[in-house]
Amino acid sequence: MSDNQKRLFFWQLICIGAFNNVDYILTLEFLNKGFYEGNPLMAALIGTYEFPMVKLILIPLVLLALWQNKDLIGKSIARLSWIPFIAYFSLMGYYGFLIINFN
Repeated sequence: MSDNQKRLFFWQLICIGAFNNVDYILTLEFLNKGFYEGNPLMAALIGTYEFPMVKLILIPLVLLALWQNKDLIGKSIARLSWIPFIAYFSLMGYYGFLIINFN
């Protein structure tokens, strides 16, 4: 991986982590307003201690592990980091829509 690719990968992981934290906070907020969790895997964890553990500890640890092993994972795996980045970016747009229209 070149230095530019490493820099891009770093910022992708930072953004994924930030989006994940915003997702956690806004998920709790919207659940209180009567919405439901759209991710069936996470929906099963709502209301349990595992939900914040996964969102606030496990996900950041996975992102940290990816960064620590950036030289081992290769460019093709690093390119796959665009998938959660775009998914979370889209989710942030959806949250923005909900905030504008339902507050």
